Amino acid sequence: MIDTQALRQKVLELAIRGKLTEQLPEDGTAEELYAKIQEEKQTLIKEGKIKKEKPLPPIAEDEIPFAVPQNWKWVRIGSVFTLKAGKNIAASLIHDIESEDYCYPCFGGNGLRGYVNQTNVSGLHALIGRQGALCGNINFADGDFYATEHAIVVNEYSEKTDTKWSGLTLKTLNLNQYATSVAQPGLAVNKIEKVVMPLPPLAEQKRIVEKIESIFVVLDKIDLLQSEYVNNLSALKTKIIEAGIQGKLTEQLPEDGTAEELFEKIQEERKRQIEIGIIKRVDLLPELVDSEMAFQVPDSWKWFPLGNISYIVRGGSPRPIKQYITADENGVNWIKIGDVEKGGKYIYATEEKIRPEGEKKSRRVYPGDFLLTNSMSFGRPYITKIEGCIHDGWLLIRNLDGFDIDYLYYLLSSQFLFNQFSDKASGSTVTNLNIDKVKSAAIPLPPLAEQKRIVAKLDAVLSILDARR
Repeated sequence: MIDTQALRQKVLELAIRGKLTEQLPEDGTAEELYAKIQEEKQTLIKEGKIKKEKPLPPIAEDEIPFAVPQNWKWVRIGSVFTLKAGKNIAASLIHDIESEDYCYPCFGGNGLRGYVNQTNVSGLHALIGRQGALCGNINFADGDFYATEHAIVVNEYSEKTDTKWSGLTLKTLNLNQYATSVAQPGLAVNKIEKVVMPLPPLAEQKRIVEKIESIFVVLDKIDLLQSEYVNNLSALKTKIIEAGIQGKLTEQLPEDGTAEELFEKIQEERKRQIEIGIIKRVDLLPELVDSEMAFQVPDSWKWFPLGNISYIVRGGSPRPIKQYITADENGVNWIKIGDVEKGGKYIYATEEKIRPEGEKKSRRVYPGDFLLTNSMSFGRPYITKIEGCIHDGWLLIRNLDGFDIDYLYYLLSSQFLFNQFSDKASGSTVTNLNIDKVKSAAIPLPPLAEQKRIVAKLDAVLSILDARR
């Protein structure tokens, strides 16, 4: 994911260094602009419109944090703006909802507080929050509004500075660092006035604002797209997996053979394991009919009931289970749903073990076996990395050399198969997934070599999506 907030901060930092815009001779200099501001300030003092303040100290060399273009100037905030805190207003006079009587926005230290029936400021202004954890934050207010004592109104001199530029520049100064260190942090006006800031000519200020706004429009679009992307990431990953198990991500190669040939090898492996007592003989289900095939698959693939191409049995629980739980190191791993990590793929360890005699009433599983939850949040597959026994809340799906293990995981995790399980699940209060319903699930089987290519493709694409989250 793109960190647009960091990009915005970087854009502002470049802007106040003069690195977003070209410096033009016809703009004049900030020195000339500064002189005009001081002239107007003196005029306003003589007219009694503003008070004469103590002269601000000259800027020392060590106060200047970075170099700016030659036609810019370092100034103190109080030398180019007049800062004035708003006035207190009773909370009972601030309404949450705008109405005909309470139609004027009321701004406090953290932005808009509500609406009031009176105003004390007019025009477009930058506002500095001066109280609370967010003191030093910058907001803009326009028109007739009310500023409380927790907001500092930034007043400018006869359009000598661009208001949006002023607010954006103040935002980069991290004014919160000048707050008093008390339980309720606060900013003093006379402290902010002494903070230094870079001043460009007015024409360049306007170009800076245009540049920033044009970049921020793009970043806003990225934010929207990323928000939609995050919201739809799960759906996107689902669609990609669906494409994989439909044969749409890989090329079908003649040398891979066919799913029909793979099926014959699966039955040979089934027969071998039956003969040596690893699994029991089960009857295969009838071949699927066209109506049971959810989508078209490549010619080298074939649809099968899941039970015909794997070995599926239910777990078992020795009862009462408490009599079989043991702390003995030689006990058998007792695999419970609580042993799996949320969103995980593998089972690595168990919290409990059972006595060996409990195995006779349970089901033994081995590394590489698939376990499927068959109740409550049913249909979630896991691959065990350990030997152990499973209770009757699990179904065991054993690969008979017909699947790449990761392909089978993708298949069992797919929305396509979950939908089949949901349709087949039963129960009123607790939904259950019984073994016959899992065995009858319709599965598209590709040749083994193509399964591996599908896994490689899915791993590559999904890892990119996860990295961009």
